[in-house]
Amino acid sequence: MSKSLVYVEIDIPFCANIYGEAPCTAALGVTGEIKCFNSLATCQDRPNYIDDPVTLRFSEDSVHYPKEIEAIPSLVGHSMTPATVSLGRDLGQRASLSVTFKDHRWPDTASGFDKYVSERPYDPVKQGTFWGKFRSRQPFLRGRALRLIRGFVGQAIGEMETRHYVIDSFDFGAATGRYTITAKDVLKLLDGDRAQAPRLSQGFLVAGIDDDDTEATLSPAGIGDLEYPASGYVAIGGKEICSFTRSGDVLTLTRAQLGTIAIEHDAQDRVQLGLRYVAQDAAVIVEDLCTEYANVDPSFITLANWQAETAAFLDRVFSADLFEPTPVNQLVSELIEDAALSIWYDEVTQQIRLRVIRPISTDADTFDRNNILSETTHTREQPNERISQVWRYFAKRNPLEGQNDPDNYRSVAVTIDADAEADYGSSAIHKIYSRWIPFGGRSIATKANALFLSRYRDPPRRFNFHSFRGGVVMPTLGQGYRFKAIGIQDATGAEDDAPIQITRLKPGDAANEVEAEEMLATAVEDEEGDGERVIIIDGNAFNLNGRTLHDALFPAPIGETGEGEGDGEVIVFIVENGVTVGSTDTANPAFTVGDWPAGVDITVTVNGRVQGKGGDGGDGASGEGGALTGLPGGVALHTDYPINLEDDGGEIWGGGGGGGGGASGSPGAFPFSDVNGGGGGAGTNPGDGGDAPISFGINPGDPGTSEAGGAGNTTGTIDAGDGGDPGQAGETTTLGAGGAAGAAIDGISNVTTIGEAGDRRGPEIN
Repeated sequence: MSKSLVYVEIDIPFCANIYGEAPCTAALGVTGEIKCFNSLATCQDRPNYIDDPVTLRFSEDSVHYPKEIEAIPSLVGHSMTPATVSLGRDLGQRASLSVTFKDHRWPDTASGFDKYVSERPYDPVKQGTFWGKFRSRQPFLRGRALRLIRGFVGQAIGEMETRHYVIDSFDFGAATGRYTITAKDVLKLLDGDRAQAPRLSQGFLVAGIDDDDTEATLSPAGIGDLEYPASGYVAIGGKEICSFTRSGDVLTLTRAQLGTIAIEHDAQDRVQLGLRYVAQDAAVIVEDLCTEYANVDPSFITLANWQAETAAFLDRVFSADLFEPTPVNQLVSELIEDAALSIWYDEVTQQIRLRVIRPISTDADTFDRNNILSETTHTREQPNERISQVWRYFAKRNPLEGQNDPDNYRSVAVTIDADAEADYGSSAIHKIYSRWIPFGGRSIATKANALFLSRYRDPPRRFNFHSFRGGVVMPTLGQGYRFKAIGIQDATGAEDDAPIQITRLKPGDAANEVEAEEMLATAVEDEEGDGERVIIIDGNAFNLNGRTLHDALFPAPIGETGEGEGDGEVIVFIVENGVTVGSTDTANPAFTVGDWPAGVDITVTVNGRVQGKGGDGGDGASGEGGALTGLPGGVALHTDYPINLEDDGGEIWGGGGGGGGGASGSPGAFPFSDVNGGGGGAGTNPGDGGDAPISFGINPGDPGTSEAGGAGNTTGTIDAGDGGDPGQAGETTTLGAGGAAGAAIDGISNVTTIGEAGDRRGPEIN
């Protein structure tokens, strides 16, 4: 059998310049007493340093190493701890490699060492040692590439197996003469001590601002151009989010955004730039966090492959508003749990892999007695992995409040497997705080819960075994297989197999050490059936647009003429029982279906209430003929696109019109001694009672409620009109007309009612 070979390669930073020659401005006696060693630590002209990395290769000091492969023979040994892939929980554990070298004399020749060795006043072989000098010249190795190369005598270096790592730390024991490097896989770059998103902003307020100011100036001077884009969102003092446009250091603000309220801020309050992901593919989010905030080399990620995986098995998009620097590994781990992903680094191909959790095919490759070394199989039960309840909080209220505070979430999806609790005799609760699932995403949260429970309803087993290196079935980290071994049997005692996904892989010269976890996940259908996109409105809201809601949760819909031509997407909106969708403005409907490509099949199910805003009551008269009419009520449901409507048992109510204004005094007298305001129309929100256009005896009307119009004022001789009830016009007086009723449905020609029509109040118009 051929003898094994081990090499270690390190890419060290090295300057391409020649000391004292342009562009290098270093000069003996001016910038230093001796010439540099072309390393960053010894550089005397940092602004002109040009990094031109040099690869150093090391081997063991053994006679069987081939002379044609150049290497420094100081490698003593290495030890590897393989990565552990976490299946749908987090980023798992990083692979770790420790390599140890012995110290020795060295002539400082060859690339990467001393360009000026012939000019030195000492003999480098007699003065100092290899690793002692290396430690002084190259202290900045963290994040640099290291490769472990393993092969056999007779192979060229390019034919050997190469595993790629990044250097994390080193240790030099001067007394022992041992230099040790610890390297990790590239996902180590995502750790919170080196990667946070968003980046910390250094700007702060020059002067305090009141709660209604719309302009603020940043300090220190010039920070605006350095750190802030022309527009975006900022958090001021960690308490209020504002959108902004910028000119120099001056921000023009729109206050109280994204669930925060406008407050006063003091001088020197910090101004943190926000990072917003709005309706993004999970693959795109992870790639951006890795490359933009953790400095992962983009070549380590094949985004097209990731997107193909999420398109085929996920079909969801995610959103988050980030206004405090947060560890990138935390953000990615949270997304892994929400999107049911596994992410790991392949040290051989130098690629970060992404896979959506899904069932293992029954015809997947199998590990059994034919490709497993005898007496290497071990099975371990994992009872603490069992879960019977998943509580997933979602629709975060305020990005500046606690991530793990239940009160900071509008919604929670609770999924309970009562049979499992009866079978095992107790509950096993798992809570998830989902910053990535926005309002309307109950179906997504529920499906994620169901997938999670299918995976952990019964505690998955862990399997360890050794497989033949170079066998017919080669284990690949993160991939799914079937597994057969003694003890894996059905209830009759017949041999059975288990679906597994490999979570740990340690290669050896003759065999691979494999650790796998039983993958019990099953396919989970959507809320209303597989293939439908379901948007559940489970909390009171205002002025909703169906397309906007959809696009925050799912990829762009495909119609009849889109790519993947067919019947188009099937989309279902559900307003849950007890939920009201209202409006803050009579000019805008409570619920607008929105714009869609032709061929999309849309169903709107109203189990709760959709209600337009009530019109304001008319102001009282200030003189003959001066009364104002009540304002019209707002529309409840508007659609320009064909929909199926299921509202039996639900309520679709137009806003009530405002009542006409009145007066007090003789009709022919001027001015009137008092004025009477009309009542506000019913609505969510209701209309305000009428007031008066000038200041003298004012008798305002009552505001409406969600159930009824407000009363018009009846002080004096000419009563004001009452506001209209839901879907009704306001009352007309002798001085002022009542406002028109808001439509229950605007676009009725686009509506196909399924079953019986529900409680609709107000006109149905086109």
